[in-house]
Amino acid sequence: MTTAIRRTRDIGITFVLLGMVAAILAGCAASGTGQGKKQELHLWPALPDQPRFVFEAALRSEGNIITETAEQRLQRSLSGAPKSNKPVVERPTGIAARDGRVYIAEPAAKAVTVLDAARNKLFRFGWREPNALKRPLSVALDDNGLVYVLDADLRRLMVFDELGLFQFSLSLESGYSNPVAAAVSPDGSTIYIVDRGDLTSSDHKVVALAPDGKEKFKLGPRGSDNGQFNIPLAATVMNDGTLLVADSGNGRIQAFDAEGKFKFAFGGIGAELGRFSRPRSVATDKDGNIYVSDSGFNNVQIFNAAGQLLMPLGRLSRDDGPGNYALLAGIAVDEANHLYIVDHYFKKIDVFRRLSDEEGKRLTVAIE
Repeated sequence: MTTAIRRTRDIGITFVLLGMVAAILAGCAASGTGQGKKQELHLWPALPDQPRFVFEAALRSEGNIITETAEQRLQRSLSGAPKSNKPVVERPTGIAARDGRVYIAEPAAKAVTVLDAARNKLFRFGWREPNALKRPLSVALDDNGLVYVLDADLRRLMVFDELGLFQFSLSLESGYSNPVAAAVSPDGSTIYIVDRGDLTSSDHKVVALAPDGKEKFKLGPRGSDNGQFNIPLAATVMNDGTLLVADSGNGRIQAFDAEGKFKFAFGGIGAELGRFSRPRSVATDKDGNIYVSDSGFNNVQIFNAAGQLLMPLGRLSRDDGPGNYALLAGIAVDEANHLYIVDHYFKKIDVFRRLSDEEGKRLTVAIE
């Protein structure tokens, strides 16, 4: 398991909630003592290649998410009560993160679970009538602090503020076959609904809506040509407004501009790097890099903004551990370059942090 490692301001925004933050990259490099060799860092890729990501934590239970105060630790010790090992989430279907908060769509809980780093707590929202959730499948965030939750049973897009107070909703009753995911432009001006259809219909599409519910445009239907889909499962929006759609049945990612014009596609069904088996989710970071989770390969492949492969992260394994996955699902990236990877089999959310080029080089020198 990863040991606790010192932190410095060079790390940037740390995820203090976890209690297992990444190494002191600057301190190891500056010391020149080789102390980094004693640190059980999980780096991706591994040395001697220059690392691009460092593993920070696996979120599983309240015990390894909430940081106890000294008083709480003393009270628990006196009472003989162990730290809770009960999983916080079971089989989340959607995840998004920003400003130290991780939002997790949980159909089984009929709620959205929030891991709040700033307040060092967990909470759930979506339970209050008349705006209670029934089967939330997807969660997305805009830059205005709004949280967009697609509920399959309600057939509505429910919108809350960052603390879970209901704001408004949009009906998905008419014109949709099987809506499964939502995405939103950074400014909140366009909401995208992913409709996966079913195996016997051609109604596989993505619908762009204004915040008042008015349809802007529609992409689809079923097919393999540019702008057509075969079981689309997820979408995200880049900072420049580019829409990315995980076109799972066609084994590819398609990109469209803010008006719905096709831009490019990458991937395709195949076993080699740069192709996909079952692309499950797609995310993007502030630099325009594109992350695609694959539930067939059980890894995340990372591409640049043009769809060119940069590297894979993760592997299929029946042994739990950092970067080991057996039933990979949703992914998210926050503004501090933390990558969150959901695995249903191991009931965990792995957290990696993307290293800057300078950090990677300094860490390599320190450890070697």
